[in-house]
Amino acid sequence: MISQSFEVYTDGACSNNQASGMQPGGWGVVFTDGRSFSGGEKKTTNNRMELTAVIEALKNTPPGSLVTIYSDSAYVINAFNQNWIKNWLRNGWKTSQGKPVENQDLWKVLIPLVQDRTVKWVKVKGHAGNHWNELADQLAVKAIAKDDLKKDDLKEDQPITITLSKANYDLLVEKLSQLAEQDPSLKILLNELIRQD
Repeated sequence: MISQSFEVYTDGACSNNQASGMQPGGWGVVFTDGRSFSGGEKKTTNNRMELTAVIEALKNTPPGSLVTIYSDSAYVINAFNQNWIKNWLRNGWKTSQGKPVENQDLWKVLIPLVQDRTVKWVKVKGHAGNHWNELADQLAVKAIAKDDLKKDDLKEDQPITITLSKANYDLLVEKLSQLAEQDPSLKILLNELIRQD
């Protein structure tokens, strides 16, 4: 039984969508009931922001509700409307080309949220004058400029500590030894692990 229904527009944006690698990005969510949310990350991609927007939208609806998601992201819409997700799950999170599915961490958050609701996926054309979509886009773009963007937990050169059982440590050293035979750069990592032993 459907308890409530919602219409929501979501959008994601990156500071330089054409650049390769991670960029500052933002997401925006606009409910037609007047609620809106936004946020961003310092290092992300446009697709990750599109997914985050949908996740945040669904988190703000109760389980059992009917939610119509309007998005200009073919990536998100097609994943559901063209059954990409069913195929990914059947193929062990591999694409039809046999490559690992990108953004699995976010898809694995999104899928249970969708399963707890009845969700309709509607593709809208971006930057085409749709009032609600333009509002979501504006929120996403403004979020990129915020000073308090979520920071990565680890800095690039920050050391980390990993605790392993002896069996897992031995297995790791064994696998790295095998890989180091093919890739000499891994010998440095292997030597560091052995030195710490």
